[in-house]
Amino acid sequence: MGLDIPPKILYALSEMGFTKYEILTYWTLLVNGPSTAKEISTLSGIPYNRVYDTISSLKLRGFVSEIDGNPKVYAAYSPRIAFFRFKKELEKVMEELERAIKDIRRKENQRPAIWRSKDLEEGLEMVRETLKSAKNEVIIVTPSEFLKQIVDDVIEVLERGTTVSLYIDKLPQNLKVKDVGNLFIRRFSKLNHLIGMADGKEVVTIQNVSFRPKRPPSFKATYPEIIFSQYSLIIEIFKESELIFENIANPHEIKFFAMFHAADFVRRYLKTSDIFARIIGKSIETKEDREILGRVVGYTLSFDSAVNNIHVETEEGVVKIGGMFAVIEDYESTDIRLTLTEGA
Repeated sequence: MGLDIPPKILYALSEMGFTKYEILTYWTLLVNGPSTAKEISTLSGIPYNRVYDTISSLKLRGFVSEIDGNPKVYAAYSPRIAFFRFKKELEKVMEELERAIKDIRRKENQRPAIWRSKDLEEGLEMVRETLKSAKNEVIIVTPSEFLKQIVDDVIEVLERGTTVSLYIDKLPQNLKVKDVGNLFIRRFSKLNHLIGMADGKEVVTIQNVSFRPKRPPSFKATYPEIIFSQYSLIIEIFKESELIFENIANPHEIKFFAMFHAADFVRRYLKTSDIFARIIGKSIETKEDREILGRVVGYTLSFDSAVNNIHVETEEGVVKIGGMFAVIEDYESTDIRLTLTEGA
């Protein structure tokens, strides 16, 4: 190409959509400093009649600046500045694409899938993406040393009214999330994986993260079988954990998707408070969805028999509502909203 461009750089920029002439021009300006169009052509070997359209393209991308004069001189922005701008543009496109998809996507018709990675940052980004998708509740299982990497995302989840159920080996000092939203923190010491689950619809797991492998295997999945497997693992963790902190910022709408969390909440508050429920449940018998409104009058939380549910008194009588994969109850649900009021 006429210039000694490192093959890795050449390949990387080509993969990012830069043309041969754009790469040559940018590299020429980085190596030789501000140059005229004629100098760029001479130094790079680019035909003179192609230099101006190439410069125009690089200016639009934010990689080249034009200096007025006769003749005009062109200067390359440093890679740090140029790619900072490029990253911002990419993020803008990403956000616009996410908004467009959100408006038209029909998730209920989507086939389940799994996405894999062996990069910790990619795995953490999948966790953040899953947290952003939650409406009712997210469950996070994490060694305390990794909480700081997602704490801002957890705060964002809490601020929009989604419940966070956090399992952790110890509370970090000055934990910023403690006074925000409806938050339940449980201590569990034997934490190897980092798990994030949103509304029972998707799960992310970074495996063996506490051992700090260089390339920890991770996956994000929407397969019901995988969600069930991770849900069952979290129930086992719940059985061996202890509640060490809770903050109920909005007692009028405490949201859950995990029925064992809802049943445990009812167990702790039913004797001292009135609890009312608004639940979207699917009938075990007819498979039809309906809204269930009423006062919570009981619960079952039995890990020996693997049964957890809450009992809601409705106009038609008392119904039992189980969680995901319910079998013996009247309804199954992952959309549970409770209201807590003073003294029963």
